[in-house]
Amino acid sequence: MRPKRPRRVLALGAVAALPFLALAPVAVAGPVAAATVPGHAAAPPADGAPLCGDPAATGFPIASRLYGGPDAYTAGDDPSSFSLELRNTTDAACRDVHPLVLLVDRYRTLTPGGFRLEYARAGTWSAVPFETTDHAENIGIPGGENGPGYTLPAGATVTVPLRLRFLDDAPADQVVVSATAMQRRGADGAWVGESNHYTLDVLRPAPELAATGGRDRRVPSVALWMAGGLSVALVTIGAALMVASRRNPMRRW
Repeated sequence: MRPKRPRRVLALGAVAALPFLALAPVAVAGPVAAATVPGHAAAPPADGAPLCGDPAATGFPIASRLYGGPDAYTAGDDPSSFSLELRNTTDAACRDVHPLVLLVDRYRTLTPGGFRLEYARAGTWSAVPFETTDHAENIGIPGGENGPGYTLPAGATVTVPLRLRFLDDAPADQVVVSATAMQRRGADGAWVGESNHYTLDVLRPAPELAATGGRDRRVPSVALWMAGGLSVALVTIGAALMVASRRNPMRRW
């Protein structure tokens, strides 16, 4: 499996980019046709491993779901956790299954240097390596391109814990996270599952006010809006009083 090569990467990147296609169209007709998808015959795997599911079926054999994550992440904060669920819907084991995680942002400015995604396996957290396509989709493979895949017994579910954080200088943005599942077949791979879209907002930290008594203080966003509204009201009242006091032919502007 070579997911970082253009023909595979563009097909997978199109999945995560769907919510933003109206904002930045992506030409995917060619790459999608090149991917092995349900309903299209697939060549037997070079290493003799059994196929995952029926190639002629209309649905994917691996049901994939992202769940449990927050709606918003603040740049510079500690990581927040969510999970990727992989469920084998067939009556046979699916071996050498590799999840791919995709991040696409609204403004197409997000790069692997602006965030960090980790996954846990056997209780150990490791960073997910990412690459960026020509269409600004960030694609990562837990365990790396040559890492070990997952074996899903018939009807079984495997949960991959994930945690994500955005670095201090990440701009405000909206990001869509999705996942696909690929089965390694010799030197190539077949698309065997795709997840829902997990949409999140990236927020900038609240502004810090001047330190008092040696401690940093933060004002909640609601309080800032209230303070701003009060300031506007006071300015408006003051202006009205000034106009009232100057109602004479020689008023100055």
